[in-house]
Amino acid sequence: MITVVPDTNALFGHEWMTSVAGRNLVDLVKSGKCRVVLPRVVVDELDRQDRKTLKSKRDKAKVVLSEVGDDISATAIDEAFDRLGAKTDTSRDRLLATSGVSVTSVPEDRTQALVNRDLAARRPFMETLGGKKSYGFRDAVIWETVLDVLDEDEDATVDPVFFVSADKGFIDDDAPKELHRHLLEDLDARGIPRDRLVLVEKVANVVEDVRAAVAEAEARAAEALAASTPPDDEAHGLASLLRGYAFDASRRAELVRVATEALDELVGQSMDEQLTYGGDYGLPDWVQFELPEIGGDLSIYGYDLESDFEFDAPDGDTVTGRADVVLSIEAGDLFGESDEVRARLTVDIDIEDPDAFEVTYIVLEDNPSRPRPADPTSVQLDFELETDLGDPRDAV
Repeated sequence: MITVVPDTNALFGHEWMTSVAGRNLVDLVKSGKCRVVLPRVVVDELDRQDRKTLKSKRDKAKVVLSEVGDDISATAIDEAFDRLGAKTDTSRDRLLATSGVSVTSVPEDRTQALVNRDLAARRPFMETLGGKKSYGFRDAVIWETVLDVLDEDEDATVDPVFFVSADKGFIDDDAPKELHRHLLEDLDARGIPRDRLVLVEKVANVVEDVRAAVAEAEARAAEALAASTPPDDEAHGLASLLRGYAFDASRRAELVRVATEALDELVGQSMDEQLTYGGDYGLPDWVQFELPEIGGDLSIYGYDLESDFEFDAPDGDTVTGRADVVLSIEAGDLFGESDEVRARLTVDIDIEDPDAFEVTYIVLEDNPSRPRPADPTSVQLDFELETDLGDPRDAV
């Protein structure tokens, strides 16, 4: 069966698979299209990050809300955030209880092997300070889990394993989309075909890749059946139909990949006014949404897809795609505040070369659609705040 093994950074922000992309992946699991194997270290790290984030928000709430009035007690704040923590735990437990989602740990006898790998400076271990400091232990444990998944079924030479990660420890320095050569050497040493392990950066991308892999497998099975039976128009017709579905799924996966890569390139870019053609000053062309008033030197430091991508039918060699996104924006000035903004992403993709799709236009605009339904893991902080400002005519 097709297997997905996510790294911690791939799942961070997906709130235990309750994001749009996360729910899509879980749906594929529930329908029997793939399975998800979660390394134990990933589950533990996500738990730690959840508690750290919740504590930070709790502390900030106590500071801010204590200034509103004496009727808000620290106990009420703690109780509200305890409920929020319980909701998060429920989402985690629901995911881990899903049939097709499993948690696996690395055998304890690997400790010495990991130490030897660290001392040999083999990825995913990395060094700083001229080799005086090493980091990457958790990544190394995750990699051992990936190898175990590949090893567990010697006959599984067809079904791919998708490793979802954008961590530098796993990626080749010279080929940013490929596994580091040390990891490829591990596959060779175990007799695992290199093309069986597929590196994917994001959950949204692996969803499309799994769909494409399933469609390809169904098309090949239908073609094999049609070829092994006497002339049968129905069998050949079904094979032809499924081959078309596989082509469409593969092309969609590539369209989503290049679209998300183009959006990634906007992360960190300045959104301040700049000199434009004609000598005037204006925002970058791709910024067509209302910026939050949080300071200067604004930039995007992260984003979350709020909808699936929708692609128009090709117009010549161009396909236009759209998706709703939530942008995390921060100010680079002294105060360094941050905020979230809903936006609509539009991209034009040149598909003339089937082996090299290219984004020719990208813009982020104000999102006219309504926000998606509230996350089921969220909880309202039910404080009774005094909101009666009196009769507005009294202010005249």
